[in-house]
Amino acid sequence: MSRPSPTSSAAGAAMPSARLTYSLTLRVLHWLTALCMFVVIPLAWYMTGLDRHDPMQENWFNLHKSIGLTVLLLTLIRVVTRLSGTAPPLPAAIPAFEQTLAHIGHGLLYLILFAMPISGYINSYAGGHPVNWFWLFQVPSVVPLDKALGHLGGRVHGLLAWLTYALIAGHVLAVIYHQLIQRVDVLGRMTGRAAKR
Repeated sequence: MSRPSPTSSAAGAAMPSARLTYSLTLRVLHWLTALCMFVVIPLAWYMTGLDRHDPMQENWFNLHKSIGLTVLLLTLIRVVTRLSGTAPPLPAAIPAFEQTLAHIGHGLLYLILFAMPISGYINSYAGGHPVNWFWLFQVPSVVPLDKALGHLGGRVHGLLAWLTYALIAGHVLAVIYHQLIQRVDVLGRMTGRAAKR
Protein backbone atom coordinates (compact mmCIF):
# COMPACT_ATOMS: atom_id res chain seq x y z
CA MET A 1 0.00 0.00 0.00
CA SER A 2 1.25 3.50 -0.79
CA ARG A 3 1.52 6.03 1.97
CA PRO A 4 -0.04 9.48 1.55
CA SER A 5 2.62 12.08 0.92
CA PRO A 6 3.31 14.76 3.56
CA THR A 7 2.21 17.36 1.04
CA SER A 8 -1.21 15.80 0.53
CA SER A 9 -1.62 15.30 4.28
CA ALA A 10 -0.84 18.95 4.94
CA ALA A 11 -3.29 20.02 2.26
CA GLY A 12 -5.97 17.83 3.75
CA ALA A 13 -5.33 19.26 7.19
CA ALA A 14 -5.68 22.77 5.81
CA MET A 15 -9.01 22.08 4.18
CA PRO A 16 -11.34 22.67 7.18
CA SER A 17 -12.03 26.36 7.63
CA ALA A 18 -13.68 28.34 10.34
CA ARG A 19 -17.34 29.08 9.92
CA LEU A 20 -18.22 32.75 9.78
CA THR A 21 -20.48 32.60 12.82
CA TYR A 22 -20.48 34.01 16.30
CA SER A 23 -19.79 31.64 19.17
CA LEU A 24 -22.72 29.68 20.58
CA THR A 25 -22.62 31.80 23.73
CA LEU A 26 -22.90 35.07 21.81
CA ARG A 27 -25.64 33.68 19.58
CA VAL A 28 -27.71 32.61 22.59
CA LEU A 29 -27.16 35.97 24.30
CA HIS A 30 -28.15 37.80 21.11
CA TRP A 31 -31.44 35.95 20.68
CA LEU A 32 -32.30 36.19 24.39
CA THR A 33 -31.74 39.94 24.20
CA ALA A 34 -33.82 40.20 21.03
CA LEU A 35 -36.64 38.25 22.69
CA CYS A 36 -36.55 40.54 25.71
CA MET A 37 -36.63 43.65 23.52
CA PHE A 38 -39.56 42.42 21.44
CA VAL A 39 -41.48 41.79 24.66
CA VAL A 40 -40.50 44.86 26.66
CA ILE A 41 -41.25 47.42 23.92
CA PRO A 42 -44.93 46.54 23.29
CA LEU A 43 -45.28 46.03 27.05
CA ALA A 44 -44.12 49.63 27.58
CA TRP A 45 -46.76 50.93 25.19
CA TYR A 46 -49.45 48.81 26.82
CA MET A 47 -48.69 49.67 30.44
CA THR A 48 -48.34 53.41 29.85
CA GLY A 49 -51.78 53.38 28.21
CA LEU A 50 -53.48 51.91 31.28
CA ASP A 51 -55.53 54.01 33.65
CA ARG A 52 -53.44 55.02 36.66
CA HIS A 53 -56.04 53.41 38.92
CA ASP A 54 -55.82 50.06 37.14
CA PRO A 55 -54.93 47.51 39.86
CA MET A 56 -52.62 45.63 37.45
CA GLN A 57 -50.61 48.64 36.31
CA GLU A 58 -48.00 48.29 39.05
CA ASN A 59 -47.46 44.63 38.13
CA TRP A 60 -47.01 45.47 34.46
CA PHE A 61 -44.49 48.17 35.36
CA ASN A 62 -42.58 45.76 37.57
CA LEU A 63 -42.50 43.17 34.78
CA HIS A 64 -41.25 45.82 32.34
CA LYS A 65 -38.49 46.86 34.73
CA SER A 66 -37.53 43.25 35.45
CA ILE A 67 -37.10 42.53 31.75
CA GLY A 68 -35.18 45.77 31.31
CA LEU A 69 -32.69 44.87 34.03
CA THR A 70 -32.36 41.42 32.48
CA VAL A 71 -31.40 43.12 29.19
CA LEU A 72 -28.76 45.10 31.09
CA LEU A 73 -27.30 41.90 32.57
CA LEU A 74 -27.36 40.08 29.22
CA THR A 75 -25.64 43.03 27.52
CA LEU A 76 -22.94 43.16 30.16
CA ILE A 77 -22.25 39.44 29.68
CA ARG A 78 -22.26 39.93 25.88
CA VAL A 79 -19.67 42.70 26.05
CA VAL A 80 -17.39 40.72 28.37
CA THR A 81 -17.74 37.62 26.16
CA ARG A 82 -17.18 39.64 22.98
CA LEU A 83 -14.03 41.29 24.37
CA SER A 84 -12.63 37.94 25.46
CA GLY A 85 -12.87 36.49 21.95
CA THR A 86 -13.04 37.48 18.32
CA ALA A 87 -16.05 38.34 16.20
CA PRO A 88 -16.40 36.85 12.71
CA PRO A 89 -15.68 39.38 9.95
CA LEU A 90 -18.49 40.70 7.84
CA PRO A 91 -18.73 39.00 4.42
CA ALA A 92 -16.37 40.53 1.87
CA ALA A 93 -19.31 40.96 -0.53
CA ILE A 94 -20.59 43.82 1.64
CA PRO A 95 -19.10 47.16 0.50
CA ALA A 96 -16.65 48.86 2.86
CA PHE A 97 -18.89 51.85 3.61
CA GLU A 98 -21.77 49.51 4.50
CA GLN A 99 -19.47 47.59 6.82
CA THR A 100 -18.55 50.87 8.50
CA LEU A 101 -22.23 51.72 8.93
CA ALA A 102 -22.83 48.24 10.36
CA HIS A 103 -20.08 48.69 12.95
CA ILE A 104 -21.45 52.10 13.95
CA GLY A 105 -24.96 50.69 14.21
CA HIS A 106 -23.81 47.75 16.35
CA GLY A 107 -21.91 50.12 18.64
CA LEU A 108 -24.97 52.32 19.08
CA LEU A 109 -27.12 49.28 19.80
CA TYR A 110 -24.77 48.23 22.59
CA LEU A 111 -24.83 51.75 24.03
CA ILE A 112 -28.62 51.91 23.95
CA LEU A 113 -28.91 48.47 25.58
CA PHE A 114 -26.95 49.92 28.50
CA ALA A 115 -28.49 53.40 28.53
CA MET A 116 -32.15 52.36 28.45
CA PRO A 117 -32.11 50.05 31.51
CA ILE A 118 -29.82 52.41 33.47
CA SER A 119 -32.01 55.46 32.82
CA GLY A 120 -35.08 53.40 33.72
CA TYR A 121 -33.38 52.24 36.92
CA ILE A 122 -32.56 55.85 37.88
CA ASN A 123 -36.12 56.90 37.09
CA SER A 124 -37.52 54.16 39.34
CA TYR A 125 -35.20 54.29 42.32
CA ALA A 126 -34.62 58.04 42.47
CA GLY A 127 -38.39 58.39 42.27
CA GLY A 128 -38.95 55.95 45.14
CA HIS A 129 -40.19 52.97 43.12
CA PRO A 130 -38.01 49.91 43.82
CA VAL A 131 -37.95 46.95 41.46
CA ASN A 132 -38.87 43.46 42.61
CA TRP A 133 -37.07 41.38 39.97
CA PHE A 134 -39.72 39.01 38.63
CA TRP A 135 -41.14 39.02 42.15
CA LEU A 136 -38.13 37.03 43.40
CA PHE A 137 -36.10 39.70 45.19
CA GLN A 138 -35.80 43.46 45.42
CA VAL A 139 -33.02 44.93 43.34
CA PRO A 140 -30.63 46.99 45.53
CA SER A 141 -30.59 50.75 45.11
CA VAL A 142 -27.38 52.61 44.25
CA VAL A 143 -28.96 56.03 43.63
CA PRO A 144 -30.33 58.51 46.18
CA LEU A 145 -34.02 59.24 46.60
CA ASP A 146 -34.27 62.40 44.51
CA LYS A 147 -37.44 63.36 42.65
CA ALA A 148 -35.59 65.70 40.28
CA LEU A 149 -33.07 63.01 39.40
CA GLY A 150 -35.90 60.53 38.92
CA HIS A 151 -37.70 62.93 36.61
CA LEU A 152 -34.50 63.43 34.60
CA GLY A 153 -34.04 59.67 34.32
CA GLY A 154 -37.60 59.36 33.06
CA ARG A 155 -37.10 62.07 30.45
CA VAL A 156 -33.90 60.47 29.19
CA HIS A 157 -35.55 57.04 29.17
CA GLY A 158 -38.45 58.35 27.12
CA LEU A 159 -36.23 60.11 24.58
CA LEU A 160 -33.91 57.12 24.23
CA ALA A 161 -36.94 54.93 23.53
CA TRP A 162 -37.36 56.59 20.13
CA LEU A 163 -33.68 56.08 19.32
CA THR A 164 -34.10 52.44 20.35
CA TYR A 165 -36.99 51.98 17.92
CA ALA A 166 -34.95 53.56 15.11
CA LEU A 167 -31.85 51.44 15.77
CA ILE A 168 -33.79 48.18 15.98
CA ALA A 169 -35.73 49.02 12.81
CA GLY A 170 -32.50 49.92 11.03
CA HIS A 171 -30.85 46.70 12.23
CA VAL A 172 -33.72 44.53 11.01
CA LEU A 173 -34.01 46.36 7.69
CA ALA A 174 -30.26 46.04 7.11
CA VAL A 175 -30.47 42.28 7.63
CA ILE A 176 -33.40 42.05 5.20
CA TYR A 177 -31.52 44.16 2.65
CA HIS A 178 -28.38 42.02 2.85
CA GLN A 179 -30.32 38.75 2.76
CA LEU A 180 -32.86 39.51 0.04
CA ILE A 181 -31.25 42.23 -2.10
CA GLN A 182 -27.53 41.57 -1.87
CA ARG A 183 -27.99 37.83 -1.34
CA VAL A 184 -25.38 37.84 1.43
CA ASP A 185 -26.09 35.52 4.34
CA VAL A 186 -25.43 37.84 7.29
CA LEU A 187 -28.21 36.21 9.30
CA GLY A 188 -26.27 32.96 9.24
CA ARG A 189 -23.65 34.58 11.48
CA MET A 190 -26.22 34.59 14.27
CA THR A 191 -27.88 31.26 13.51
CA GLY A 192 -24.77 29.13 13.13
CA ARG A 193 -25.38 28.26 9.48
CA ALA A 194 -23.06 30.73 7.73
CA ALA A 195 -21.10 29.28 4.83
CA LYS A 196 -17.46 28.42 5.27
CA ARG A 197 -14.81 30.77 3.93
